[in-house]
Amino acid sequence: MAANLLFMIDELLVEEDYEDNKYTFATVSAFVLAASLMRENRVRIKGYMESIVPEYGEVNFKRMYRVSSSSFEVLANHFRDYPEFVIKGKGGREPISVEKQLLITLWYLGSRDTVHKISDRFGISESTILNCRDRVLTVSVVHLMDKYITLPVGNERRAVKDRFEWRNGFPGIVGYLDGTHIRITSPKHNPKSYVNRKGYHSIQLQAVCREDMRFIDCFVGFPGSCHDSRILRNSDLFTKGPEYCQEGHILADGGYPLLNWLMTPYRDNGHLTANQRNFNTLHSSNRVIIERAFGILKGKFSHLQYLDTTKIETSVKIIMTCCIFHNICILNADSVDEFFGCDEDLPNLQVNTADPDAIGARLKRDNLATNLQR
Repeated sequence: MAANLLFMIDELLVEEDYEDNKYTFATVSAFVLAASLMRENRVRIKGYMESIVPEYGEVNFKRMYRVSSSSFEVLANHFRDYPEFVIKGKGGREPISVEKQLLITLWYLGSRDTVHKISDRFGISESTILNCRDRVLTVSVVHLMDKYITLPVGNERRAVKDRFEWRNGFPGIVGYLDGTHIRITSPKHNPKSYVNRKGYHSIQLQAVCREDMRFIDCFVGFPGSCHDSRILRNSDLFTKGPEYCQEGHILADGGYPLLNWLMTPYRDNGHLTANQRNFNTLHSSNRVIIERAFGILKGKFSHLQYLDTTKIETSVKIIMTCCIFHNICILNADSVDEFFGCDEDLPNLQVNTADPDAIGARLKRDNLATNLQR
């Protein structure tokens, strides 16, 4: 019917003498009405949540929903406590359980399925799928972010430094800073500003990672065209970094400025000393932690490979929620290596300039380079 309808509309548009056209507007209108009444045969899985999901073993559950059953229960217990999930049924329908809303969101985050396909899987409308997703995202960002993405303090911060130093002898590290691009559809407002150096639209996730690949600081939403150093200076980390690091430091690559609390590698001009080359080698070997963290994040939650949402605000919530769930899985001792995928990201442009107010950063870096063992 669709083909016939398109053919008739084309005949009407190109025929100059409408009176001689055998397809009248009344005929086309009748076809339009008939087409609107013909619904596509939807193949929905009946009883999926009630009958099929409970039959999944641990391996299949994790493969399907990207978290272990125990991590799922941790998440569900959190959400049960929040008033946003106290939902009354409408029109005599049973309310959707917290567990089902969470499974819907995990499937959305962990797959590349369309909302249409997810609707068929869970046997509810597409609008309800999006409502469930948005509810989980909002509650995660509002209630769980400050609980699970935090800068360690006191004894925990000292433990982070000790574990980093145990890796290769580099002292004083309290985290590694880096950024990654999340591909998005072209936004409605200022789309050109979101085009990165590789020519696709993206928003950026700036994150600090600790030794076990948990994110301890996240800043999301700047357009793909922005430089890392600009994003840093607009984030809370730029103001709270000195207090957090104290006598220690966060490591970052050459795309960031050299600061007293932010140690970047020496710029290789072909004349580095042996100490400086050794500093760069040990510095670089610690970067693998955040590279793996980003790779696991995008491998576990594959929807991050391309966000087709139209609102930047929704994209930001999706990314932050994935970071929160990533941390919960690690805290719950989930194995994450099976989700690792290389994060094919843009190399940072070299900056390596010291802040005018932090000239001591160069001296600090030189002292570290001198005292590092080779």
